[in-house]
Amino acid sequence: MSAPSGWFWYGSIFIWVFLGVLLQKLNFKRYRSARQAFWNILLLNTLTSIVLYFFARYLDLQLILNWKYVVLVSTLSILEMTIFLLYFTFSSRRKAYQVEEEELVSYHSEADDVRFNITPVVVDDATIEAVFEAFRRDPVKDIQAWCLHHRPDFGTGVKFLCNTDPQVLENMTNGQNNVIIEVAKLNNIRYINKYFNKINELLPPGGVFIACCQTSLTRKQNILKKKLFPFNYFLYTFDFLWHRVLPKIKYLRTFYFNITQGKHRVFPHTEILGRLYSCGFEVCKEEVIHKLFYVAVRKTKAPYYDKQPTYGLFIRLKRIGKNGELISVFKFRTMHAYSEYLQPYIYQKNNLKEGGKFADDFRISSWGRFLRTCWLDEFPMLVNLLKGEMKLVGVRPLSPHYFGLYAPEIQQLRIQTKPGLLPPFYVDMPITLEEVQESERRYLEQYLQHPLRTDWKYFWKIVWNIVFKRKRSE
Repeated sequence: MSAPSGWFWYGSIFIWVFLGVLLQKLNFKRYRSARQAFWNILLLNTLTSIVLYFFARYLDLQLILNWKYVVLVSTLSILEMTIFLLYFTFSSRRKAYQVEEEELVSYHSEADDVRFNITPVVVDDATIEAVFEAFRRDPVKDIQAWCLHHRPDFGTGVKFLCNTDPQVLENMTNGQNNVIIEVAKLNNIRYINKYFNKINELLPPGGVFIACCQTSLTRKQNILKKKLFPFNYFLYTFDFLWHRVLPKIKYLRTFYFNITQGKHRVFPHTEILGRLYSCGFEVCKEEVIHKLFYVAVRKTKAPYYDKQPTYGLFIRLKRIGKNGELISVFKFRTMHAYSEYLQPYIYQKNNLKEGGKFADDFRISSWGRFLRTCWLDEFPMLVNLLKGEMKLVGVRPLSPHYFGLYAPEIQQLRIQTKPGLLPPFYVDMPITLEEVQESERRYLEQYLQHPLRTDWKYFWKIVWNIVFKRKRSE
């Protein structure tokens, strides 16, 4: 590298940083939206590129079509936009908090028929089984023909829906039918929660709704079996990104639904069940029939109206910080969307392990299981560390609900310090809540007397237990 060229590359970085600071390019607080930040950064980077061009001319360097110059400017621009998007994601006050399981305890605890002293209708298991048997014997090929053929078998009180047109539901009378059967697949419904809420409104307490959908697992199996290797994996990757990822990315969601009109969406069966539970239903029968997932649910309560449901890559959680102040903690999503509503369901399906956790919790996605195993699910909490809301070693940040379960003296100790990324849990590995509190008490009392020495000692104990003894939090 010649002397003038070397001066240019080192000088260009200095000029880029200097002008960025002078023009407050990375003062993200002044940007109200990602679009405004994009155009501001693009404009300022263009001006900076012009300054660099004249700087190169001063050094008698030729920059026209110089690929190194193009790579340098492009890389710096992309890096700045990435930093802003991360900041915007983790600092936006408008981002909804994830609904947590403890917030839903009262919602799940009492059904509407008990709360309002309503006598629920009784739909016996034989009726539900007869519907499932009809689907087993006669696969649905023509929806209209199937409905016309089987409608006489069930008489009055059972309503067959042959399509998913919301206008059909608007014309129906509330409480007129005890059983509603949607023969078409749920995958083609654009606003699926609104649809479930309307079904809930139409059914009386105790009424049954039966529907089907193609789950993400079935779709994956169909694609991988029908296509030749390796084209099947290329096709599945595209299908996964298009139907599973795009609808859950804020800035691409509108584009996806404008193109597809909500048709052929793909849901994990966990998400479908979670959406049904969030809309006031409980599962009474489920079965895979002719590669479709059929489920019968019973209305037990009114829907839980979550105006800002979250199902993206990150979740935002309310946690108690220093001085009892609420802080926003971000984590990677490791469970399927709407999993938090399935607490009653998994109590019936899964056994509890030592420490009160569920064995083989099917709500955890395969990607989420990998993140948890590799300790990557809490990686976004580094933002809290950089913002000064957390420290490296310290007690775990707790939700308001779990914080309320602690003894008052432990609560007072906790709010005197910042929560940490590496908790004393991994030193003692307690099991019960009492043991956890005692473990935290020992740490906090030592920390308040000797902060640096205590964190230094606990840090190496935690690293030793995690790296060499392979201890993990369940």
